[in-house]
Amino acid sequence: MANCCLEETYLAKGEYGADLVRSHGVTDLEGAYQIQRLWNEILDNHYGGKIGYKLAYTTAVMQERVGLDSPAYGVLAKDKVYYEGHKLYSADYYKLGFEAEIAVKLGDSIGSDEPISDIQQLGNKISMIAPAFEVIDARADPDLSNEDRLLLSVMFNIFNEGIVLGDWLEDWENVDLTGIECSMKINDEIVGTGKGSDVMGNPLNPCLWLVNKLQESGLGLEKDMVIITGSMISPKMAVEGDVISIEMSELGEVNTLVI
Repeated sequence: MANCCLEETYLAKGEYGADLVRSHGVTDLEGAYQIQRLWNEILDNHYGGKIGYKLAYTTAVMQERVGLDSPAYGVLAKDKVYYEGHKLYSADYYKLGFEAEIAVKLGDSIGSDEPISDIQQLGNKISMIAPAFEVIDARADPDLSNEDRLLLSVMFNIFNEGIVLGDWLEDWENVDLTGIECSMKINDEIVGTGKGSDVMGNPLNPCLWLVNKLQESGLGLEKDMVIITGSMISPKMAVEGDVISIEMSELGEVNTLVI
């Protein structure tokens, strides 16, 4: 798939169908990630470059649904990092949705050959954590098979359209990430709840997987990169006029408005 074609398809804001998987010869996850790597140029051209990574398929239910035994990842764009109270325009999206996640920021780089074997070592590299929305655009054909949905989601950066961050917490080392409780509301009505342990037992476990996965390809992570660790609540769709909020014990709230 030529990068121009990927870019044109993405910017057209239409529905993604199985034809995109077939026409570009993607038959497995490695092929899907090869397509995804072209996103770096798209981010450089339009969205200020890459600022970090997002994790997906971090619950047993989601992995079983698509036949995975591990998470998947995408990249985050610098110019799509928003903050508490940010307003999103519904017209900019095909089908706007939100997930509730813990974001972490690296206080130190992680080299491509630097041994990081457990979440304690990884935690020493993390300077801050924050509650966060992931903004998604659910552009996949709803009739796709689970296999095609997985390949298409990886090809198209797991449908990420940015993140909305709450306040960063620097003194986080004594926070029990597994015990964090989260609720999401749309227009003051609770639409989902979850907890940190829903994310592979601990939100740092998918981050550890990401570090090791990138290192397999000779890649490290840079200081100040942001990683969103996987959703505690299944995606919730929103429309113009909706006010969406999440609240996490010990971490606080994040709110955003769709206009």
